[in-house]
Amino acid sequence: MTISLAFVDLTQEYFLIAARITGLIFTAPVFGSAYVPKMLKVGLIVILAAVLAPSVKIMTMPTFLWVLALVIQFAIGVLIGLVLALFMSVFGMAGQIVTYQLGLGLAITSNPALEESGSFLAEWQSLLALFVFVVSGGLELSVLALHASFQAISPNVTAFPLPALSFVIGLMSSALTMTLLVAFPLLLSGLVVNLAVGFLSRAFPQMNAYFIALPVNIGVALLVFAAMIPVLMGILPNFWNKAFTDISRLLVLLEGKA
Repeated sequence: MTISLAFVDLTQEYFLIAARITGLIFTAPVFGSAYVPKMLKVGLIVILAAVLAPSVKIMTMPTFLWVLALVIQFAIGVLIGLVLALFMSVFGMAGQIVTYQLGLGLAITSNPALEESGSFLAEWQSLLALFVFVVSGGLELSVLALHASFQAISPNVTAFPLPALSFVIGLMSSALTMTLLVAFPLLLSGLVVNLAVGFLSRAFPQMNAYFIALPVNIGVALLVFAAMIPVLMGILPNFWNKAFTDISRLLVLLEGKA
């Protein structure tokens, strides 16, 4: 009987920890990427749950409360991963905005392997941000943040932390602001080219402005993007530091100290 109760306690503890890890794995950059096979994600969840379980103490609870706690743990993991995903989405959105500004909205490449589509500029910027994220230790920091979350809020809570949800929703407006800042140089170059072509078309009505504007616009945008790469490489580490600072603030809210 004692062995049976101990097994039930260990099972509850393990699945509660695994639920939060699952939420993070399927939303955070790299972990949640379609490039990572699903079976590898499952393996990471199993291993991380086994590693973190000894350091987390959970009280035994009735089955109906355990199911509720399981859902809440998954939601908490999603919130933590969503903070990093929001910062990652900045570069994809910036690339998409510039693509439509260049008049290449129909030239969206399809990637059957990832079951998604996007512009070449969005892919380049996202991969650049992802590269800096991995090189600067983003994967390790994500696991550390996950471990810290178990110290901030117990896995057997049965009330959803609404202040933390409000905080993550507020980050969406910040992500939009950062998107416009990243896209601003390319948008400005496109505006200058379009104004110049507009003046030329007024001066020379016989000139086909559209066929001149399109290649010039693309060429100038590529030159500006090439000039932006060293700047992006310089600011991306600070960008990800800001992301993990926001995760620290999220953990404070989860702990109920703010």
